[in-house]
Amino acid sequence: MELQVCIYAQNNNVNENFILLPKKESLKQTVYIFLFLTMAVQGFAQHKKIMHDQEYDKKWFHLGFTLGTNYMNYRIFPDSTLLFTGLADSVYGVESHGTVGVNLGVISELRMGNYLSARFLPGLIFGQRNLVYQIRKEGSPRFEPVFKEYTMKVSSIYIDAPILLKFKGKRINNYRPYLVGGMSFRYDLDTKRIGNDNDDYTINQHPLDMFYEFGFGIDFFLVYFKLATEFKFSFGTVNVLEPEQTEYCTVIDALKSRMFIVSFHFE
Repeated sequence: MELQVCIYAQNNNVNENFILLPKKESLKQTVYIFLFLTMAVQGFAQHKKIMHDQEYDKKWFHLGFTLGTNYMNYRIFPDSTLLFTGLADSVYGVESHGTVGVNLGVISELRMGNYLSARFLPGLIFGQRNLVYQIRKEGSPRFEPVFKEYTMKVSSIYIDAPILLKFKGKRINNYRPYLVGGMSFRYDLDTKRIGNDNDDYTINQHPLDMFYEFGFGIDFFLVYFKLATEFKFSFGTVNVLEPEQTEYCTVIDALKSRMFIVSFHFE
């Protein structure tokens, strides 16, 4: 390949800077090779990343079903005049221990725009929470108490009716991230049966509760359907404890439900 030499002057001093400049024929060959490689890479990428069901997000309405698991717990608001002060007759402390449950339901989604949709996911949630009480044993001195534990099992079967907004990100190949947020109304069918699971006293709960929820997930566009993995936090707003004149209730001012839900949506 023939080369040309460029000599220029700078600051009244002559400096010989040798810049290798290919001729026009060689430059054209380089451009052709670059364009060929670019098209080959693009064709290979398109072959490897086939876009599944590209018309799916254009549907104004669609259905599906959901399966998942949940971790159910309480947030306890203690009565500061009794709990942890030694003034309670025999109950000196209470904690909430969560357990893992299951949830199932159906999905209905209404498209409101390219990046927004409304969702209604009625279903059932099965779970249990345990209230663990620290109780002073009978006959032990008040100022040097000896404790025993009483575990109160509080199970729940919720009829779940969440209304959520889904904020969708831009689709990348066959993946699409999203955020969800909204409210859920839940009715506990198991509030009148929980006493059967305990040997001693069991608290009573209000069956109706309202939750605010937020979470995130990823849509996976598969060949025949769309699969989404979703993580959602749910916080109850209602004090579900029905007040009674027993030491198990008087040591608690309020009891509110909390959940962490992992769902797999098939749409």
